[in-house]
Amino acid sequence: MAKKTVISKVLDAEAVDGIIEFPQNKTLYVDQFTDMAPVKPGDVFQPETMEDVFNHYQPEKRNVQMLDLEGRPVKENFKFNALKDFDDKELIKQSAYLSQQKATIDSFKTIEQQMIKNKVLRRAFENEESRKHLITALQSLLAELEKN
Repeated sequence: MAKKTVISKVLDAEAVDGIIEFPQNKTLYVDQFTDMAPVKPGDVFQPETMEDVFNHYQPEKRNVQMLDLEGRPVKENFKFNALKDFDDKELIKQSAYLSQQKATIDSFKTIEQQMIKNKVLRRAFENEESRKHLITALQSLLAELEKN
């Protein structure tokens, strides 16, 4: 049975909550993305486009904490200038840590594809003795690269 996500909003202080069904294929970000104080009654910002909203509020998220592979905290800041900036690809572009992790993942995917496509390499890993020789050769190549 499929789950439904609902969002409740208060229509009036004494009224019953209004319920809005939220589509499962959408992502809802709920957080404080600006340091601006709430507007005073009477101050009304009337944007005409999403660009106006982003230019006015200049949303950002500071000190987003992630853990590296050793479990150490890594803090990053993210700025949002358009809706597309919430996309995972755009978040990765803004983060040095996430960019490094994506590069590592892409490298592993490339190696995996080579293992699948290259029959000679695949056969080398199937035989125990040839696997040891290949691993030794790769380790010496890695040591050479790390030296330089």
